[in-house]
Amino acid sequence: MTSYRLLALTAGLSTPSSTRMLTDQLARESAAALGKDGAGVEVTTVELREYAHDITDALLTRFPGERLALVLEQIRAADAVIAVTPVFNVGPSGLFTMFFDAVDMELWRNKPLLLGATAGTARHSLAIDYAIRPMFGYLKSEVVPTAVFAASSDLGADTEGQADGTPLIARVRRAATELAVMLRAGLVDAPETGAAAESSGESGTTPAPTAGLDPEFADFVPMGTLLGHG
Repeated sequence: MTSYRLLALTAGLSTPSSTRMLTDQLARESAAALGKDGAGVEVTTVELREYAHDITDALLTRFPGERLALVLEQIRAADAVIAVTPVFNVGPSGLFTMFFDAVDMELWRNKPLLLGATAGTARHSLAIDYAIRPMFGYLKSEVVPTAVFAASSDLGADTEGQADGTPLIARVRRAATELAVMLRAGLVDAPETGAAAESSGESGTTPAPTAGLDPEFADFVPMGTLLGHG
């Protein structure tokens, strides 16, 4: 039987929070959509606020501590990630962006991702497409087409006439269905392994990353190699 692992990252700054409420809805509906054909679904939710100090330390030292490293392993093992942040002014919360600044970019390459955002009013709704989605385009994640924004008026108002536009639950279910279709269809390209690179004849074109280097310098090429003396 097919099984899926979903990891939900929520960047709400309080408990309880509207961001956690939206995260739980997205996780619940995604699990339901994936489980329709009898597949098993395991959902893990991570409150980033509980790792705020770990994230700051990782930014300062360029090395994740033990607690944060466990979260990164969960992300690596997940079939898909649900990432939800509050919007302040014109962009995602500082906690949200700090987390993605602190971890290796390669962790997100080809990772299926469902985005969500919350704010007090619908005036912030464009932030999800103009400030948040581009982050994951740069990280080369496979982002679900439908991203879900929820204003305060949306939460607890899931029927027609109680909130503006399409009811929140309908948007959540549409995004969850798109994620399920993406995972079932295998629309995500797996990263090329070393063996695959060798078979394609590319193994000699790019030097292997130096062990222990910060990911920021993983493409470092010794001067001797550049001059043809390596």
